[in-house]
Amino acid sequence: MKSVKKEVTLIADKTWLISDYYLDNYYLAVGDKKAALIDTGCGIGNVLDEVREITDLPVEVLLTHGHLDHCGGMFSLESCYMHPNDESIAREHYYKPDMIKWYIETRVPVRFPGEGHAEALKAVVSAEEHPFFEYKPIKDGDTWDLGGRILEAIHTPGHSAGSVCYLDKKTRILFSGDTVNKGIIIINKPEGTEKEVAIYRDSIAKIWARKNEFDKLAIGHDGGLLYKGIVKDYLDLANGILDGSIVGRYEEVGIRKGVVARLGAAELWYRCDA
Repeated sequence: MKSVKKEVTLIADKTWLISDYYLDNYYLAVGDKKAALIDTGCGIGNVLDEVREITDLPVEVLLTHGHLDHCGGMFSLESCYMHPNDESIAREHYYKPDMIKWYIETRVPVRFPGEGHAEALKAVVSAEEHPFFEYKPIKDGDTWDLGGRILEAIHTPGHSAGSVCYLDKKTRILFSGDTVNKGIIIINKPEGTEKEVAIYRDSIAKIWARKNEFDKLAIGHDGGLLYKGIVKDYLDLANGILDGSIVGRYEEVGIRKGVVARLGAAELWYRCDA
C-alpha cells in the first residue's frame, strides 16, 4: 500500500463522503456559514486535516453513535455533539491504540483486502492514549443551521442506545450511521434480544414515518448512498422477527457470527456475537 490518503467523493451538493479505507464512512456537509462533520472514523490519521482540504468554515462535529469506528478520530477535534446514552460505550472504545489496531486487523481482510494494507494502516495509528473527548449532549429534534442548510437529529436507538440519524431536507439525505446499513448488528445478550429488536423496530418506524422528507441514506459502512426503500425492508424484517413469521439462522460470514435474517435489501444480525 503506497499511499495512505483516504478516498473522498462528492455525493451531493456540498456533501462529501470520506472513506476510512472502506472500514467505515464519515461525511462532510457544508453550508454557507458552517460545516458539519458527521462521524470521525476509527482513528486513522488526522481528520481535521482532511476536512481543511475541503473547507475553511467552522465545523460542528456530529456523532451518530459512540462506537470506536465512528468516534475514533475525535483526537484531532476540539469537541462534538453526541447522544448521552452512548457516553459509556464511547468511554470504553476511545482512544485505545491497541483496540484501533485490532479493529484494523479484523476488518481490513474483509473490507479492504490487499497485501500490506493492515500493517500500513496500523503504522498511522497514534501511539498516544488521548483523553476522552468533550461533547455536548444531543436530544431528539435538535437542529444545526449551517447557513442555508439545516440538519436535524433523530434519536434512533437499537444498534446502540444513543444512535442518532441526521436529516438534511435540502439534499434529501438521511445520514443514518449504523442505524441503517446494508447489514445491521444487534449484539447478543444472555437474556435474548427481543427487547432490543423491538426498540430497533420502533426507531425504523420513526424514520419511515418521515419518508417523504428524504430520498437516500448516507450509511456508516459499505459504500455511500442507499435508496430509502431499504428502511421499509428493515421495518418489515424486524416486525417479522418479533411476530415469529421470520426466523433467522446461525451463520458465520466474514467478521460476523450470530443469528441473521434477511428480507429484500435488509440484513439484520439480531443475536450477533461478533
